[in-house]
Amino acid sequence: MALDMLPGTPLFTLLATSLLAAPSFEPPQLPALSSASEEIQNTGSFGSPQNSIDEKYTLRGTVINSLTGEPIRGALVQIYFIGQTSMLTGPDGKFQFDGLPAGQTTITVRKPGFFTEEEIHPAGGGQRLATTGPNASPIVLKLIPEGVIYGKISKDDGEPIEGLPIQLLVQRLQKGRKVWEERSGATTDEEGMFRIAELYPGNYFLSAGPSRAPVTFPSKLSHTGAQGIPVTFYPSGSDLAAAVPIPITPGKRFEVNLSLSPRPFYRVSGMVAGYGQGQYVSLQVLDSTGKSVANNSRFDPASGSFQILSLPAGAYALRADSPGAQGQAVTATVPLIVNSDLSGLHIMLMPTGSIPIRMRLIASRTDSEKLSEQENWSPAYVQLVSRNNGLTEMRYGAQQVGERGNPSLQLQNIAPGTYEVEINPNGMFYVQSATSGTTNLLESSLSVAPGGSVQPIEIVMRDDVASLSGNVSSDSQPLNATVLAIPERSSAQPFLQPADSNGIFQFAFLPPGAYKVLAVDHAEQLEYSNPDVLRKYLSKARETTLSADQAARIDLELVKVGE
Repeated sequence: MALDMLPGTPLFTLLATSLLAAPSFEPPQLPALSSASEEIQNTGSFGSPQNSIDEKYTLRGTVINSLTGEPIRGALVQIYFIGQTSMLTGPDGKFQFDGLPAGQTTITVRKPGFFTEEEIHPAGGGQRLATTGPNASPIVLKLIPEGVIYGKISKDDGEPIEGLPIQLLVQRLQKGRKVWEERSGATTDEEGMFRIAELYPGNYFLSAGPSRAPVTFPSKLSHTGAQGIPVTFYPSGSDLAAAVPIPITPGKRFEVNLSLSPRPFYRVSGMVAGYGQGQYVSLQVLDSTGKSVANNSRFDPASGSFQILSLPAGAYALRADSPGAQGQAVTATVPLIVNSDLSGLHIMLMPTGSIPIRMRLIASRTDSEKLSEQENWSPAYVQLVSRNNGLTEMRYGAQQVGERGNPSLQLQNIAPGTYEVEINPNGMFYVQSATSGTTNLLESSLSVAPGGSVQPIEIVMRDDVASLSGNVSSDSQPLNATVLAIPERSSAQPFLQPADSNGIFQFAFLPPGAYKVLAVDHAEQLEYSNPDVLRKYLSKARETTLSADQAARIDLELVKVGE
């Protein structure tokens, strides 16, 4: 069965417009020219209540600092009526566009050192609209000032450390799950100074180091004695778990000054076996967050020997990878505890795994049966996701293998580890079951052992989906919101659907079953993939049970995140 996802069928909307011819009329007796001009400016026509399509208007506004309320000079304001029009704000933060037709336009504003609300909360904002017309009021655009972290890194004797990498980590929500994200860092200059700007509000974790190379060397390369700066998390410590977050609010400047001592750098050496003749082996040293550490490694394909010339003390994982023979990659990962020189390590590369995928579609609708008969079509896209490496996320997507007309699906070159199985239906289907041997993949993770075979993934899909629609209101007033349909099975992820501007929502393809349904105002700020966090809101959810092919309706009251 083919993997390739069919492109979604485009939705073409036919917009019919009728041009109504204005009725003819006899113009009234015109007053004096000056008073006529005055009346045109005030009413948009010669006393007529209907505005001419040729009438032009002015859009005025001010750009201000959201923190201080002060006007911002030199901000770029852009509107999009016909083409694109832009201008810079004056010393008073004001802007004015003349000669515009009546209507609405998207309006954007930019200024180095500032953010818009939409940039900080993209899921909760959308585009800003401005209205032009006879009764339009001036608008106020607010910009949020950036945060900055700056400082100096020096040795214990006060000598500045040049060329030391500075990195920031921040934890954010991605699809209702907390993930670590690296932000752009910096490198200390010759005076040991650094500055990292353009920071959104949030809690940041700062690390300095490690040195990309030792700062002192032994008299001979064969001797020990190299020293360098190890990684240090603010305010002190070699591990992220001991780090203290730096809170950044709009406009905040935070100074960090660290005094660091050079520490011994050690060597690690050994042999690699299990790779193809003449093939190269790549070596990576990963720290506790899963991030690769610069290590000056060397590998000799002829002998299989390797050396890592400079590594600070700490706990690491050493990963070796090679293409292997006939396209089957080989890999191995071994733990490293470094507090002295290590030699004599032996790494045996093992073949990565391939996992067949078998899908079965139980179709009750004619359209589904027709789809299943198409060549190179699959009812779902399957991925393995590994999130157990700290900052890194490994994803493996299924591939089509076999002859044309008789293809099959496989997950190929899967490294040892533990994976979540993500199955994304390719149409109006849902996953009834997913197993690998005795493992229920809807409830448990999939384990891949080094060099071990994994039983095929068996997936059963159905098309007798249910639908759920309704309305969200707050104090009987419709509001924009995001609706979560939370399956009764605790391990299942909620289904999300935004409500429109009238508070109306619809889930078109829900698996039959019991749900708790909840409407929230800021889903992007809710860790809804965490059952413990979600549990606090479930008392405000409504319950419903959907049967196959059922179309149900439910009305919801808005719940505010954080209250």
